[in-house]
Amino acid sequence: MFNYGNIQLKVCGITDQKSLEVIQKYSVSRVGLVSDYLYGPNTLSTKEIQELTIASYNLKLNPILLIGNIQIQEVISIVNDVAIKEVCISNQYKNEEIELLNNKTDAKISISVNYENFDYNFFEEILNNISSFYYDLNIYRKDTIEKKSLVECEKQINQLKIFAKPLYLGGGINIDNIKEAIKTISPHGIDISTGLKQSNSVDEEKLKKILDNLGFDEIS
Repeated sequence: MFNYGNIQLKVCGITDQKSLEVIQKYSVSRVGLVSDYLYGPNTLSTKEIQELTIASYNLKLNPILLIGNIQIQEVISIVNDVAIKEVCISNQYKNEEIELLNNKTDAKISISVNYENFDYNFFEEILNNISSFYYDLNIYRKDTIEKKSLVECEKQINQLKIFAKPLYLGGGINIDNIKEAIKTISPHGIDISTGLKQSNSVDEEKLKKILDNLGFDEIS
């Protein structure tokens, strides 16, 4: 029988402390804070990210900063100013820039990948400078979101798994498709955002329903 409880959950698109408190209550430790330099919903200013980073650490949570669309020196400055320990960058930087981020901060680095920007040879090149991959089924543009299916992306995702780095899957994951996604891909972790939201905050009942659906007795 598949053990869904081995899958790490990350709740992304956090915008308020109330959501952090709900998440902490159910012992889900990973939370995503999205910079407003990125396209898409639920983005935050650097000041808001700093405030929620402090609140996350006070609640013993592990915040991850999602950032891109700016120069790497600006990323380095924000990561250090916010004092965050993990950052997920968009797939737009050169290997030497990622190496610079690695050398100039104490943060673990993951890279966000989607169907459109997939580049196996480049991922092979940057392996020593990243800790994990995040595959997003959504492609965010300035005014639109293009949604890809698991079937369309499965080949790329399986290629990423060859690298033996933790792989997180997100983009449109909700209670209706989370089991299928886990069974099909067997990722290290699952990222959930809008599938848990009610009026832009994490809905406790939706979170509890997903955890119950996966058979989580205890989340570590």
